Amino acid sequence: MIPCDLMIRSRWCLPIAPDPQPIERGALAIEGGRILAIGPAAELDARYQPKAAIDLSGHAVLPGLVNAHCHAAMSLLRGAAEDLALEAWLNDAIWPLEGRVVSPEFVRTGTDLAIAEMLARGITCFADMYFFPEEAAQRVSVAGLRAQIAFPIIDYPNPWSSGSAEGFHKGLELHDAYRDDPRIGIAFGPHAAYSVEEANLEKTLMFSEEIGRPIQIHLHETAEEVAAAVARNGHSWVARLADIGLLNPSLQAVHMTQLSDDDIERVAEHGVQVVHCPTSNLKLASGICPTARLAAAGVNVALGTDGAASNNALDLFAEARLAALLAKHLGGAAAGKVETALRMATLNGAAALGLADEIGSLEPGKQADLIAVDLSGPSLSPVRDPAAALVHGPAGEAVSHVWVAGRCLYANGDYQTLDLAEIQRRATLAAETCT
Repeated sequence: MIPCDLMIRSRWCLPIAPDPQPIERGALAIEGGRILAIGPAAELDARYQPKAAIDLSGHAVLPGLVNAHCHAAMSLLRGAAEDLALEAWLNDAIWPLEGRVVSPEFVRTGTDLAIAEMLARGITCFADMYFFPEEAAQRVSVAGLRAQIAFPIIDYPNPWSSGSAEGFHKGLELHDAYRDDPRIGIAFGPHAAYSVEEANLEKTLMFSEEIGRPIQIHLHETAEEVAAAVARNGHSWVARLADIGLLNPSLQAVHMTQLSDDDIERVAEHGVQVVHCPTSNLKLASGICPTARLAAAGVNVALGTDGAASNNALDLFAEARLAALLAKHLGGAAAGKVETALRMATLNGAAALGLADEIGSLEPGKQADLIAVDLSGPSLSPVRDPAAALVHGPAGEAVSHVWVAGRCLYANGDYQTLDLAEIQRRATLAAETCT
């Protein structure tokens, strides 16, 4: 018998890759924070001797969800600006409000609140882009989950920096501080092509290539943005970024609701990662990312919640369902398959963040970042297809367990690393200033 730290037995195991088919009455053996083996429970019980075991007879176990775009601290701005299109939402409501209330303490509290929400919804890794990224990174470190922290690059003064020059300086210092961290990676976060001048986009590319870190940017979010780019440059922002070399596999292009055939061809040719944020895009009336067309062209498409100020929830299962439904709306009932939606929420997200070798699927050797969802409740049973239950049922409300690197962070409503009552107390006080 081979010793291991933990054995998790469940009604279904959904590996995602290399074979997406569920394993009925499956099990996982975990050793040293990594997946040692996956397969039928009877086979693993005959081979491994665990120090501890957990039996989840009505559950599905799958990789932890990867939220590929979020502004975590904006959880404190939930509901602060409703029923506005993006330009008015940003210029008339959110940016003035952020200028008044955002501080290091605001980011600490808002990030804690977001982490609590995301863990309870099965998110084990998220990509953040917000002010005071050093505070967000510290909160992730304490909570124990995984994150990509993109430091903001904006040409004008903002709550964190006086402009792009200071943003680069502080961001590179943050990268040095987390260079060897196993769970936190630092990325570049130019806000958008229209808010960062070309010289600073080129500087972003130079630093990204020099230190080998990714870039996340809001791109082609609205028709108005693209029209303004064509009026200014004579072509779209995708074409402009291609000209300066910024289209590459390290670029995470968020939103991408307005894409011509030429844009899609360029994105595919250069291996750009696309992050689809369906709820936020619909709520702000920004448009719909053509995920099926992108995937058909060979583009990796991941999912993001965006911030709670433009979504009101941080539930990636809900995003997967909406992504599937929108794909059906655009491409017919045969589009938007549940296997595709689950992959977008897991392995595609890991690939977008450059982490596909470590997380995103249940494969031996990968990090034991995984979740259990109780499918025995009345709104999820009977289960004929566990993948369909996860995508089209209220699975986010049924997450029972969350592990990151084999460490349990959440179990049956109990947080192992967070004081939820204290977080909610601080969040209530902070929200009183957000008017």
